[in-house]
Amino acid sequence: MRPEGSTPQPPAAPAAPSPATRRDFGPVPDEATRTEILRLREATWWAWFTNDRAAFDRLVPHELLAIGWSGGPWNDRASTLEHMDEFARTGAKLRSLEFPVNEFQSYGDVVIVYTAFHATLAPANGGEQIVHGRGTEVFVRRGGQWVHTAWHLDNVAPANGA
Repeated sequence: MRPEGSTPQPPAAPAAPSPATRRDFGPVPDEATRTEILRLREATWWAWFTNDRAAFDRLVPHELLAIGWSGGPWNDRASTLEHMDEFARTGAKLRSLEFPVNEFQSYGDVVIVYTAFHATLAPANGGEQIVHGRGTEVFVRRGGQWVHTAWHLDNVAPANGA
């Protein structure tokens, strides 16, 4: 979670599940890769919500396929950039962002992250909007660097009134 106006901090290294509690979803990346993927994912979300084109260009390749949490058509990179601009023009701000659940699958130079997220938005007219959702995010390693190539997000009702 990053308060508005603060410098982004890398997420803590993901805790390794104990062998007795981890469900078997297939091969997982090593801890260093998981940490790098989570940093990249967080940076990508903040770049989108702050309309930071320079950061977005570094993190997201041209072949992006994105499905946003409000449904609608599948988006390519150009339409995703338009949506970033539209969000910025509303004057809304991202107040906080949390990813309480992350499950990984690793297949060579591809990592898939299945996640739950909570985003707190501050509309320009005041108040607060809290979005709870799930996502599937795809990361590909190219030339030794990870890039965020795809995501599919949806809204879900908060669990237990959270």
